[in-house]
Amino acid sequence: MAKQRKKMVIDKKFQYSMAIKAVILPLATILLISGVLMYYAFDNDRKIKEINENQEFIIYTFLSIPQLVNPQDQITRDANQRFQDNLGKSREIQQNIRIVLYFLIIMTVIQTIIIFGLSISLTHRISGPIYVMSQYLKDVREGKDPGLRPLRKGDQFQDFYNEFCDTINGLHRRAGKNGPPGPVT
Repeated sequence: MAKQRKKMVIDKKFQYSMAIKAVILPLATILLISGVLMYYAFDNDRKIKEINENQEFIIYTFLSIPQLVNPQDQITRDANQRFQDNLGKSREIQQNIRIVLYFLIIMTVIQTIIIFGLSISLTHRISGPIYVMSQYLKDVREGKDPGLRPLRKGDQFQDFYNEFCDTINGLHRRAGKNGPPGPVT
């Protein structure tokens, strides 16, 4: 059975570099989209505030007419109700804009974390075989038997690894050792 390594980051420089490169374009795109949406959201927020101020001005002007000051008057009640409804809807729109902005920010952070994690996981399948072959080369250089074993299922460079092991076995046989250092399947 193949030895399972628990450490995901084997080659920090390579894996972090690849993960950061994988995150840059999606992150830049999301930040650009978020920036444009934020600009328009803040612009809409500013316009809604102006509308609310205009509404308040209109209602106060409206209420300054003596005939319309009577709160029992149907026209006054209807106008006041519509004014209050408009203010409530304006506040809801402002709240919805804030929710969308927060959602975009949260989703950007989550997407960045997921892409970074996936990149580390994917590069692990590359770094693992390279690490194993580097250890074998170190063992050969130090005159030790590298104890070749198969790579894990899903690791990259399977063909290259088999060629590498065949070369190590050939060197081992050429050195006059009894049999190859280990089977590769």
